[in-house]
Amino acid sequence: MNLSLDEKLELLSGKGFWRTKSFDGKIKHLVLSDGPHGLRKQVEGANNNSAEPAICYPTASALACTFDPGIVGRIGDELGKETKEKGVSVLLGPGTNMKRSPLCGRNFEYFSEDPYLAGCIGTSFIRGVQQNSVGTSLKHFACNSQETHRMRTNSIIDERTLREIYLKAFEIIVKNARPTTLMASYNLVNGYYSTENKWLLTDVLRDEWGFDGLVMSDWGACSELTKSVKAGMDLEMPDSHGVHKAALKKDLEAGLITEEEIDRAVNRLLALIDRCGTTDEEEAKHIIPTKEEYREREETKRRHRLAYEAAANAGVLLKNEGTLPLKGDEKILIIGDLAVKTRFQGGGSSHINAVEYPNVLDCMKAEFANVDFAKGYDSLRYDFDENMEAEALEKAENCDLILYCGGLTDLAEGEGYDRTTLLMPENQIHLIQKLVSLDKKIVFLSFGGAPFVMEGLERFDAVLQMYLGGEAVAEAAVALLTGRENPSGHLAETWPLHIEDTPAKNFGSREFSVPYEEGLFIGYRHYVSKMIPVQFPFGYGLSYTDYEYSNLHVAKEENGYNVCFEVKNIGNRVGKTVPQLYVRNAMGDFKRASLELRGFEKVSLNPGEKKEICMKLTTDAFQIYDVNVHDWVIPEGEYGICIGKSVEEIELSETVFVNGIKDLHLTDPLPVETPNDGPRFTVTSSIAELAEYSDLAKQILEQGIAAMRTRFPDKTDEDPEVKMMLEAFKDGTADSAVLFSGGEIPYQTLLAILDEANANYPA
Repeated sequence: MNLSLDEKLELLSGKGFWRTKSFDGKIKHLVLSDGPHGLRKQVEGANNNSAEPAICYPTASALACTFDPGIVGRIGDELGKETKEKGVSVLLGPGTNMKRSPLCGRNFEYFSEDPYLAGCIGTSFIRGVQQNSVGTSLKHFACNSQETHRMRTNSIIDERTLREIYLKAFEIIVKNARPTTLMASYNLVNGYYSTENKWLLTDVLRDEWGFDGLVMSDWGACSELTKSVKAGMDLEMPDSHGVHKAALKKDLEAGLITEEEIDRAVNRLLALIDRCGTTDEEEAKHIIPTKEEYREREETKRRHRLAYEAAANAGVLLKNEGTLPLKGDEKILIIGDLAVKTRFQGGGSSHINAVEYPNVLDCMKAEFANVDFAKGYDSLRYDFDENMEAEALEKAENCDLILYCGGLTDLAEGEGYDRTTLLMPENQIHLIQKLVSLDKKIVFLSFGGAPFVMEGLERFDAVLQMYLGGEAVAEAAVALLTGRENPSGHLAETWPLHIEDTPAKNFGSREFSVPYEEGLFIGYRHYVSKMIPVQFPFGYGLSYTDYEYSNLHVAKEENGYNVCFEVKNIGNRVGKTVPQLYVRNAMGDFKRASLELRGFEKVSLNPGEKKEICMKLTTDAFQIYDVNVHDWVIPEGEYGICIGKSVEEIELSETVFVNGIKDLHLTDPLPVETPNDGPRFTVTSSIAELAEYSDLAKQILEQGIAAMRTRFPDKTDEDPEVKMMLEAFKDGTADSAVLFSGGEIPYQTLLAILDEANANYPA
C-alpha cells in the first residue's frame, strides 16, 4: 500500500468514533461496533443508547453460567453473521476480565472469577464470530478490575498473580481462538498505562503468546501516541482530531520514535483492513430497518429463539423446597416492578437497542389463568412506597403463592461506576421483610448482573437466578418456572454471605494505586481455601431431576491424565448436568489455592440414562508460575483429581503423584511502583484533580457537568448513562475529556490548565 508518511501518521488514529480513515476512498476502512452480547451499531454522534435494532443475547455473566461452549459458539456465529450484515468489521468484545470483587459495576459484561472457565467460553465465542470474516476485540487487556477511576487506576499486582489469574484467560483465548484484535484497557498495570506497557503488549502478548493481530486502545485510553506505538499498540480510538498525530510527528522528527516502528503498527492495521474492511460505497448501501421491520425478518426470529435457548440454559436454580415447577391451579400473585420492567441487559457501552418482547407478567398471564399483580416497589428509586407495599400485602392475603420478581436494578450496577454495597436495593429489602412474615409460599425470580445478599433467603421456598439473560429472558424464566425447561445453569462465580468476606479489601479505592493484596485468592480460591461459608458456591446449580456420579478412573498418559467417570440421571425428567473437574493441589512452601477448576462438560441425560464422560487433564493443570526463573513449573507431590457438582460438592476423587520440582520455594512480593520523575500534573491527570489547583480547570469542570445535565434533561445524576458520562468527564484523563468535547474545549486550554496547576502545586 503506497501511503505517504503523513497518511501513515494519520491512519494510527480513528476517524470519528467508530471508523478508521479511508483517505476519501483511497483504501478500505474498518467499522467498529460495541458488543459483546449483541451489536450496538451506533449512529455517529448519537446518544449512547441510540443504535440500530439488534438481537440482545444473554450478557457474559449469564452465558458463563451455561457452562456450554457449544451454545456460546452458536451465539458467536449468529453475532458474526449479524455483524457482517450490518457492515461492521470488528465486534468489540468479549469482555474477559476477572471478577476481583462482586461489587464491580461492569461484572455483567465479564464471564467469571475463574480464568479457565472464562478462557473456554471466550474461545468458543470468538471462534463463532470470526468464522464469518469479521473480527473481534478481546478486552480489556489487562487488569481492568474496577470501574471507580477506571481510566486512571494503577493496578499493582505481583507477576505470579498476573500470570495465573488476570492474564490466563487472555492467554487461553489468544492461543486457541486467535482474535483479530485486543483492546488495551484504560488503567495502568504496575506503573505503566496498558496502552504504553511494552511488557504487556509486546513481551508477553506477542513474543510469548504469538499474537499477530492488532492492538487498539479502549476509547480515550491513549494519551501519548508515541509511547503507545513504541510499546506495541497499533490504533488509538477514537479520533484525536490531529492532536496526537501532531505530537507523534514532532517526536518522529526528534528521533524519539522511528518510521520503522510506525510502519509496524500501520502494517498490522492494513492487514486487518484487507481482511475485514469495507469501502465507503459498500457502507453507504446499508439500510437501517425500523424495529417493526427488523422483528419480522426470518433471521431475527431464528436468533431470538437462540437467545431464548441460551437464557434457558443459563438460568440457575439456587433453591427449591418442592415448590417448583409451578402448578396450574394455584392463585399466583406476582410482586415487583421487574416483572413488568424485566431487566435483561446492563447499561453503558454494551446497551443493545433490542426489539420489545413479553415481560414476566405477560408470559405468566399467558401460562396461568389465575394471576394477579402488585408493583410493590419502584425499580427507578431506592426509597420504599407505603402505598405500593400496602397494595402488595393486601393482595397477598388471597393468593396461594407469591412470585417475587426482584434483584439488582439499573440504578444498582452499570458501566463507569461500582456498587457500594452487596445488599439489594433498600426498597426491596423493606418489602421482602414484610412478605416473609406472611404464611405464604414465596418464589424469588431474581435478575441482576452480579451476586448480592438475598434478603429473606431462608424463608423463600424457591429461588431462580436469571442474571441478565437477554431479550428472551422473561420467556425463558417462565418456561423454567413451569418445568417446560429443566434448569441446568451453574454459577460461574461465588455468591458471598457478607461483603466483609470478600477477598479484595481495597476494591473500588479512589487512590491512584490499588495493590492487589489478596494475590491469587479471588473468588472460590479465597472462600474454599480459607473455608469461608458462602450463600452459593462456584459451580452450584440445581435441577428438577438428580444425578449420580460413579466409577472414576484416572489413567496416566504421555502429557497428563485421561479422567473418565459415569453420570446417571436418577430422576424422572430429562435434564442437563455439568460435571466439573477440579485439581486438589499439592501444597508446599508457597501460596496456592486448595482447589482449581481444570475441566467441565455439559451433559444431557434422559431419565435413567447413564453416560461415560472422559476429560483430558494435561500437565498444565498442575503448573504454577515461578517468577525466579520466569517460567511455568510443576511442584512435585500428591494431587487430587476431583469430580464435583460444584466446588463444594465433590462426588468422586482419586490421588495421583505428579513428578516435578521438589521442595519448591516461591516468594511473591508486590512490584515496586515506577516513580514519577516528571511534573505533578500531566495530560493523564483528571479534570477533577486539576480543579483543586487551577481555577480554569474548576470553571471547565462546572461547565462540563452543567452541559452534561442539559444533554439529559429528563434524567437525574443517578441514571446509569448520566452517571457513566459524568464519571468519565470528572475522573477520566484530562486528555480524553478535552478531546471528547468535540472542540468545545481547545487543547491549548488544557495545556494552560496544566501550567497553572503545576505552578500552584506546593513544592
